[in-house]
Amino acid sequence: MVEQQADMKDELKRAVELTRAEEFEEALEIFNSHLLGMTTGSINEKRFAAGTLYYYGLCVAMVKRRYSEGVKYCRLSVKANMFDPEHRYNLARVYVERGNRRQAFEALNAGLQLEPHHKRLNRLLDQIGRRRPPLIPLLGRDNPINVWLGKMARREQKD
Repeated sequence: MVEQQADMKDELKRAVELTRAEEFEEALEIFNSHLLGMTTGSINEKRFAAGTLYYYGLCVAMVKRRYSEGVKYCRLSVKANMFDPEHRYNLARVYVERGNRRQAFEALNAGLQLEPHHKRLNRLLDQIGRRRPPLIPLLGRDNPINVWLGKMARREQKD
């Protein structure tokens, strides 16, 4: 039994590495066959399994396109590991894949508050484009005047 749990742990570590290498389909197969087995073991095994949920959530979103399920697993992982910016990175990736830039920015900014020089967070933020401050800061970003002025400014830049 102990040896079997160790094998499952090794397989989950392999799935995490595959996810980092963006081999999502192969990683998801491993997660599906081994993750549930780790949730029935000792408290350490349960903690280890919980620590892999954010990779599982990313795989579910990338392969199955079940974004709400992916977000759910990533959020669970963020709650359990709130001071680890890596968990927020995968949550942001799911949001980007889902097409929800606003929530991706929120996840990235929360991660960067924890670790401002986190390479993967900064790289993803550069990829999706950093937001400029609102033209009239007192009004806030969502104020219709700022939205309209921002659209006009972008239109002028294109011309």
